[in-house]
Amino acid sequence: MEHFIEGVHNYCDRWCERCIFTDRCRVFAMEKEDRPVAANDPKWETSLEPLSKSLEEARKLLEYMAMEKGIDLTQTDPEFEKNRNEQKTRVGDHPLMKKSMDYMEQSGEWLEKGQVKIYTEKIFEGVNLGIKSMQEGEREILALRENLEVIRWYQPFIVAKCRRALMGKEDGYENQFPEEERGYNGSAKIARIAIERSMRAWAGLLGFFEEEESALFRILASLQQSQVYLEKEFPHMDLFIRPGFDE
Repeated sequence: MEHFIEGVHNYCDRWCERCIFTDRCRVFAMEKEDRPVAANDPKWETSLEPLSKSLEEARKLLEYMAMEKGIDLTQTDPEFEKNRNEQKTRVGDHPLMKKSMDYMEQSGEWLEKGQVKIYTEKIFEGVNLGIKSMQEGEREILALRENLEVIRWYQPFIVAKCRRALMGKEDGYENQFPEEERGYNGSAKIARIAIERSMRAWAGLLGFFEEEESALFRILASLQQSQVYLEKEFPHMDLFIRPGFDE
């Protein structure tokens, strides 16, 4: 039996620390091989070296495959470039893309306001004054941190997966396959999962920031509208079975 689940990394949320399939993910295993190097050089993981190494390996593999098929990678196709640029323009103008970008900007602006820091200081102050017990303070901090971690993780992820799904559909290549085999449905599906998890996290923050209700509801509205556009554009996303996760 194959140890790795083929393609499991293509439709995940890339949050390896919370994934139950890391021991069966080929990408995680490859990255794990690099960790001993990082242990000897603390700056290695934050440098461009891991990325450069992966890109170089991919480049060599691509060149080898092209050479076998007699393809000259140095030649460009003007018509292809023109079509690709038109596809990117259409995707950029799509309501789903615009709304998901709106969400990322709104959420980023709110997080930069410093409300979280102010509220955290209030929790510590309440504990110091005896208004709250240490256990109560710890529970609030943990709940706040959990919601924020989810929000921050999926902020750029939602935009990236929506773009990937839209570009896949624009390309048209996968239309020759049944809906359940079209990769863009898989991208749309994980995008919706990220949106739903983010919505729960923002709803969780409402209990901490009552004075910020209006701002938080606007952010939630952007997320919900993104989900509506996503489900309208990809009505068959649930037919796609993500390797490992949906099996």
